[in-house]
Amino acid sequence: MVERAIALLAAAALAQAQEYAGSKVCSGCHPAIYRHWVKTPMGRAITPAAEHVGLGPAQVQMESLKRQFTVTVEEGRLVQTESGDGFRTSHPLAYAIGSGINGFSFLVARGDHLFQAPLSYYSRARSWGLSPGYEFADYGFDRPIATGCIACHSGRPRPVAGRNGQFSEPPFEELSIGCENCHGPGRAHAARKGPIVNPAKLTRALADDVCMNCHQGGDTRIPLPGKTELDFRPGRPLGETMAIFKMPRVRGAAGSDLLEHHESMRLSACFRSSKGKMGCGTCHNPHAESADYRAKCVSCHAKPFAADHPDRQSDCVSCHMPKREVGVIAHSALTNHRIVRTASQPLPEAAFAETDLVHFNGGPLPVITRMRAYGQLMEQQPAYRERFEALLAESARAYPMDPLVLAALGRSALRAQKNEAAVAYLNKALAAGSEAASTFEDLGEAQSRLGDLEAAVATLRRGLELAPFAPALRKSLALRYIKLQRYAEARRALAEYVELFPQDDFIRGLLNKVSPPR
Repeated sequence: MVERAIALLAAAALAQAQEYAGSKVCSGCHPAIYRHWVKTPMGRAITPAAEHVGLGPAQVQMESLKRQFTVTVEEGRLVQTESGDGFRTSHPLAYAIGSGINGFSFLVARGDHLFQAPLSYYSRARSWGLSPGYEFADYGFDRPIATGCIACHSGRPRPVAGRNGQFSEPPFEELSIGCENCHGPGRAHAARKGPIVNPAKLTRALADDVCMNCHQGGDTRIPLPGKTELDFRPGRPLGETMAIFKMPRVRGAAGSDLLEHHESMRLSACFRSSKGKMGCGTCHNPHAESADYRAKCVSCHAKPFAADHPDRQSDCVSCHMPKREVGVIAHSALTNHRIVRTASQPLPEAAFAETDLVHFNGGPLPVITRMRAYGQLMEQQPAYRERFEALLAESARAYPMDPLVLAALGRSALRAQKNEAAVAYLNKALAAGSEAASTFEDLGEAQSRLGDLEAAVATLRRGLELAPFAPALRKSLALRYIKLQRYAEARRALAEYVELFPQDDFIRGLLNKVSPPR
């Protein structure tokens, strides 16, 4: 069953790849548009890291964890190094993510896996600093690149289905965001055998879905059953592929609207007054490197300005769409798409209308999709746990052999100390095709609780064959070896862990304690 599922996924991926032509093919008939496109931020979304060697060298201290990071240029490549008390690890940078407006983050390749590098370059500060999130924890070079993230930062990535951070070779069919990201697969059109999607001729809702696919994050995004983040096709409703959920706003609570451009636009007086006519394309021309936004504003606001209003030639957006600091990304600014009258203008009452989890983009909503949404958010919102459990029971009736449902049932049983039931559910999840590291981790834990340590070791080793960069699996395996008094194998497991994750002070210290003196 698993082999057949993998074969079907591989066939589907090959069929999708054969639909595409690539942006350079498009440039043959549309050279002027292409020349403008490659200069836009999306046309420069990802580039080889070697193109940015001029940004090095640099050095950054992380005082809280006593870490030092450096950027050097070696043999024409940027190399990042992390060092601390007793370790030093270096990796060449493979790709730069970003157009440079705010800066660049970088990816490293470790075998067939891609990970984020701990340092990013920030354009406004003209300096290197910790990548977003690294100020809270030392992820080293072990933060895997998720499909949902890279799908919007590149043209056509090639992630391996079901594997966190693993990619085919080469990892990108096309590097930067290209023509077909917004116009859909173009091979048939290039061969003059079919039309191509033109977002300018779509309904406002369908055109906005093309933009919303990457510019509306929500609090969680859940692919519909049988879909992945790469299955959206321009011209079709986004809700057929992806469900975007947002938790209700709380008055007075600080919230981030990073990648919430569409929601912000919806809350603007301009959008609400347009009666559905306003959309992303009203102001944005994705083919242009820059745009005259003032002309867009004046096209609606043609009446004489008040006497105390700035000069008619002033830039509207600097006052009414002011940039502000992005709290979760250092040295970065975000444009306010709510189009406010004044910077302090409060949110409209419509922003507080919902009291439960909001399905932002509409479309079909299977019970398993709702279950996954509540499951992903219940750590942030414990009140969602009861709703999650009810939806999990409902999903089990509707999708009794779905690997996600079975794995969720296994974890729920494990949480309730029902270890035999957990083993049964998790084994079924693996048999149904689950390849998630968490499924193997949970099964190993359940087997250990039942005293079957040998089975736990076998389970964890199977998991590591699929997810060699999963630290939790490696820690669990070493612990089981220790409990079995197989100390040589425990030392070997700890040594392999430290080789992959040298920044882990605790495990590195533990290895030193159990290693024989030299």
